[in-house]
Amino acid sequence: MASTLRTFIALALEEPALGAATRCLVALREGPLGAAARFVRPEGLHVTLRFLGAIDSELVPSLARAVAEAVAPIPPFALHLGPLRAFPSARRPRVLALGLEPESPLAALAAAVERGVVAAGIAPDARTFRPHVTLARVREGRPFTLDGAQGPDAAEFTARAAILFESRPGPGGSVYTPLERMSLGGPVSKQP
Repeated sequence: MASTLRTFIALALEEPALGAATRCLVALREGPLGAAARFVRPEGLHVTLRFLGAIDSELVPSLARAVAEAVAPIPPFALHLGPLRAFPSARRPRVLALGLEPESPLAALAAAVERGVVAAGIAPDARTFRPHVTLARVREGRPFTLDGAQGPDAAEFTARAAILFESRPGPGGSVYTPLERMSLGGPVSKQP
């Protein structure tokens, strides 16, 4: 009997961007914004390419193959952390995040991941892809402003692989476990 997994596909941050994003997160958490938001654990920082939600565990191998085939033609590329952003807007923030630049190769990667996900039999995502690294979720009804908040130091990392993660909620926040790694620019296995 198959189990259900809560999953998403993402890029993992690499150094020095991981360190810069972590320093930014810690400064925000320890500053005046700290009480207004629930912050991500540093080991949970990532760039979501596609949230999948609950999927059957038996789908994992075919999903990984389909996404691997879709991302294989895309070579690894450099990204750097952008400015602080608030979603959906600075006036009514629900999420505090870092932007990523340049956006065009990241959007192309997300589109390839989406093609692979759909090829594996999962319904298309109706949401528009917005590249970002989530730092915190603003608590409902808490006053919140980005005035004076500092973004990270300039820091790059290389997008090398799309990773299928399982997300398990826990008392200190969700724990993300990598299940499959689909390399960019990599060879694609032709296994059935």
